[in-house]
Amino acid sequence: MFSGRQSVLAELILRELFYRNMDRRENQKPKRMLALLFWQMNGMDEGLDRLKELKERCGRDIRIQLCPDDPVLDQCDTAKIASQSGIDDWISLDHAEKEKEKVDYFYIPFLSFSAVSDLLRFNDAQKATRLLLWALMRGKQVSAYTAGADPYHGGWKAAGLDNGTPFLKHEMQRQLQKLGGFGIRLLKHPSEILAYFLHSIRHEEKQIITAETIKKQAEAGLRYIEVKAGTVITPLARDVAQEFQIKINEKRAGEINGYGNRSRQGNGDKKR
Repeated sequence: MFSGRQSVLAELILRELFYRNMDRRENQKPKRMLALLFWQMNGMDEGLDRLKELKERCGRDIRIQLCPDDPVLDQCDTAKIASQSGIDDWISLDHAEKEKEKVDYFYIPFLSFSAVSDLLRFNDAQKATRLLLWALMRGKQVSAYTAGADPYHGGWKAAGLDNGTPFLKHEMQRQLQKLGGFGIRLLKHPSEILAYFLHSIRHEEKQIITAETIKKQAEAGLRYIEVKAGTVITPLARDVAQEFQIKINEKRAGEINGYGNRSRQGNGDKKR
């Protein structure tokens, strides 16, 4: 038992040294992706196949770590998951919680009904849900392949699970759309997955605030918008914001929760 733990520890150390050496050699740190695995009633094969494809195409630019939810560990063969996905780099939810600031992409390879439900209910009692909610509130990139929760995906028909009532399917679809409103990028087709991450790697995606964005905020009754540093705000968007009396707070680089690094120093300067 003890020797087994030593082997795991040695493997983790070697892996960290590999990525550290790769950083020095290429002078560019690979992006880090946390692939959160949820157990799904229709199986996980589709999501694992897409994950393997992503690994093959982006393996030099992204370090993909598999992070399983508890039901996955209880009901699935982890060796089979590693083999099918082509990824043997695992991290526990507890460890992911400690490393979350270092993660660039939070990705759900197969979105389950329970994951959708927990996110929509803000169920932060679940570790994986709490981690995703933190990522969304932090402004991290969060995406999900919707096949596991989309009642119109071909996988459900292939499994003979496409005979639900129209209302049931409509409700499932409505929940998905609502989840998209939380800021999760919903990827509906395999081609979208590769396109999304290849674009993200090559171009740091900047948020753009347009006049249409402001109008939607106004319709929702919002009068305050907080945007990240580097966000592009169009001149027309500023005009519309002024018209609807919406305040735009633009964070500066290094600013946290709306307060700059100099806020404490400012008080000291006044005393002098």
